[in-house]
Amino acid sequence: MPYLCADPPLTVRDLSGFGARLGGGGVGHQIPGRTVFFNSGRAALWGALRALGVGRGDRVLLPAYLCQSVVSPVLTLGAAADFYPIDRNLGPDLTALEASVGPATRAIVLIHYFGFAGPVRALQRLCERRNVALIEDCAHALFSRHGERLLGSFGAAAIFSPWKSLPLPDGGILAINRPDLEMPELGAAAPWTTTLARLAYRALGTVEMAAGWSPRLALLQRPGLRHDLHDRTSRAAVRVQRGSSVAWRLLGLAQPEGVVARRREHWSRLLEASSNLSWGRPLFGRLPEGVCPLGFPLVVEERDRWRDRLLSIGVNVRTYWEHLPSIVATDRFPDAAWLRDRILVLPVHQGLRSSQVAWLAETLPTLSRRKGHAALAHR
Repeated sequence: MPYLCADPPLTVRDLSGFGARLGGGGVGHQIPGRTVFFNSGRAALWGALRALGVGRGDRVLLPAYLCQSVVSPVLTLGAAADFYPIDRNLGPDLTALEASVGPATRAIVLIHYFGFAGPVRALQRLCERRNVALIEDCAHALFSRHGERLLGSFGAAAIFSPWKSLPLPDGGILAINRPDLEMPELGAAAPWTTTLARLAYRALGTVEMAAGWSPRLALLQRPGLRHDLHDRTSRAAVRVQRGSSVAWRLLGLAQPEGVVARRREHWSRLLEASSNLSWGRPLFGRLPEGVCPLGFPLVVEERDRWRDRLLSIGVNVRTYWEHLPSIVATDRFPDAAWLRDRILVLPVHQGLRSSQVAWLAETLPTLSRRKGHAALAHR
């Protein structure tokens, strides 16, 4: 039985070109605007807000379906976070969103979930009409496009979390598109020991996939441990640090075209296999041109049960997001809570072999018949 890790692992091949001279192509042409390399996406969002002059007394509009990492930079700057509704297909309610814009609203954040473009042109027009800044959250959308344009090129600024799509130890990119905005200052990079530990963690995935087993599989089936890990990560303070030189170097060695092609190939294979599942359904029914998918999201009733089932057969799956920030009033945003309880994300990253994805595709329809698991009807 194989082990499929959730994120692309760091391999010897990734490191083999580390001493090579970087050319003019690669990732540099896949990020719009003037860029700053932070240690994390949340630090990059802090930088975007700081560049826009957001501070005490200001308000920022955020989608109700999100993680704490998007809220923390707003609160760190002393601003207030407001929320707008997201429907069960991850679409923002633009009417309700515009009604939420007030005199103190300085910026609106649009998340491009799982690499799929949100209604960025409509929101761009709304922001121009109401004289507020649009920030694109492209943490899931490295290398994705909307039409001929890169996601991240529509707003006043955009942020990326390249370590979610590439085997990097850290990294958050702020892209500034408005020429009148100043680049924020960066702090020092994290200690080299921290970078080394993160590199080892990314390399561990390679060892685990070769062995066909990971100790994480059993640990992640413990709800208490999962909750503690989530809280430790999501509630961490915003550390405004420079991304490591190692991460920057590895980022420059990435081959965007190959990454996009592999992820799209794997995503399409899983769509074919999951179209008639008895226990879940694809969140997206098609893969538009230009999308570089972060993962393959399924809508699943009794989500924790099926997550544990997948973990037990060697598939490290993710939930987005198991816990919404406490500041989000789920009675006002029931669809955000609905998504929180049902989204299960299968890996499609470029570190997977085609044979592993084929095995997963063949296995998905059989899960409800294994070890007495009854099929669940869609709701």
